[in-house]
Amino acid sequence: MRTSKWQMTRFSIVYLGSQSTMFLIPGLIETSSYQGWISLILGGFLGLILLYFTIMVGKLKPGIGWVEFGAEIMGKWLHGIIVILLLCWCIYYVSYDIHNFALFFGGNYLRGTPPLFIILVVGLVIMYTAHLGFASIVYMSEGIALICIVFAILSTYLFIQHAEYSMLPAFLHYHDPHIVIKDSITVMSWFGEWFVFLFVAPELKISNKIMKPLSLGGITVILIVLIVWLMTMLNFGPYLGKELQFPFLQMIRSSSNDDLLGNSDPILIGIWSSSMFIHSSFMIYVAYKCALYLTRQKAKKVMIPLLTVCSITIAFVYSMNVAVYYHNYYSFNTTIFWLIVEFIPVYYFIVAWVRSKSGKQLK
Repeated sequence: MRTSKWQMTRFSIVYLGSQSTMFLIPGLIETSSYQGWISLILGGFLGLILLYFTIMVGKLKPGIGWVEFGAEIMGKWLHGIIVILLLCWCIYYVSYDIHNFALFFGGNYLRGTPPLFIILVVGLVIMYTAHLGFASIVYMSEGIALICIVFAILSTYLFIQHAEYSMLPAFLHYHDPHIVIKDSITVMSWFGEWFVFLFVAPELKISNKIMKPLSLGGITVILIVLIVWLMTMLNFGPYLGKELQFPFLQMIRSSSNDDLLGNSDPILIGIWSSSMFIHSSFMIYVAYKCALYLTRQKAKKVMIPLLTVCSITIAFVYSMNVAVYYHNYYSFNTTIFWLIVEFIPVYYFIVAWVRSKSGKQLK
């Protein structure tokens, strides 16, 4: 069943926003302080450049997934190595998601519950959702994206009432180009995961027509994260803000309002949980496609469970040493690794362009 370009827009909002709206803000406040808005805007739009290259590569064979025709560009062996790299990246990324679930629910609602139990339950849900296929994952994101946008607008009204506006001049007068550049690269790694959309074919034909809708989705996520960052800074300041593990949730809990918005943390948790399941399920789906290519379409029935078990195992290992997890999660080396993977469309675009100039066209 084919999906429309506007469905992909809503899916992109959920996919890109699931991680960044919850986990990008504390680290950014710690490193950038008052100038974080510059890094967010610059890094966000650098991420849209990767969307352009993704579309350009997808247009080479619009009705075929990149994993199938990539060997014609890079060659069989080099393409195979890149597919293996992408497969490992997806499994590792899902392990982060699963461990984040365990940290969040284990620290807030299921205290005393063994992390392994939470990890197994979350892993089973992700495995089932990935098994439903890409079209089902996209349909799940339909309503979540709209709720997320509405909730961001309404919650801004709640937070802005208690904001400390005396900090606003510092946003304009505090600048450090070195920090801006480094943090922009970090933000780019959060907003640059567009290359996974090369796996939406043949459900969606990749063409210039989806550039605008997907760009709109990316800009929407940038604005939402920018609002969360701004409200965190104005309500908690740079020193307390960097200590918050889940800024959006903690802002709601600290509100003195007794109305719907002041008690809307269950809504936020539901939105975030659903978006994380969608993000992780799509990652497993991408890993599944990579694994089928590498195994030549063998073991289809056991591949998704096997990949999910790999992510569960890594997440469990991290749960045994949370300090190592935090170090790896926010390490700049991890950012560089993320960007190496996210630049995959750039590599293929350059090689395809060189081949076209030498008269070698794709079949």
